Amino acid sequence: MILACLMRTLSLFLFLALVLGITSCATGSHQTMPEENSPELKLLKQKCTICHGLPHPKRHTSKQWEHLLVFMKEIMTEREISYSEKELKQIQSYLQRNAR
Repeated sequence: MILACLMRTLSLFLFLALVLGITSCATGSHQTMPEENSPELKLLKQKCTICHGLPHPKRHTSKQWEHLLVFMKEIMTEREISYSEKELKQIQSYLQRNAR
């Protein structure tokens, strides 16, 4: 029980850190993104900006993106934002390919 509470608190902390980090990066100006015309980036813009600003792939390492996407998948499910596993894999591939 204590471990579950601790894990939930840690997840919430990581989510808030992610949101604050993304919000600080999301400005009114257009940021240059890798693979600007790729279908994966288009999908990332379509799905991820429903809740927050566009995250730059270099913001995190490949391993960090892997963890964050698991968390984002949970949030999207809670908010009833539709996505397919194929779409999630395309977004993950784009972010990990262009990670720092």
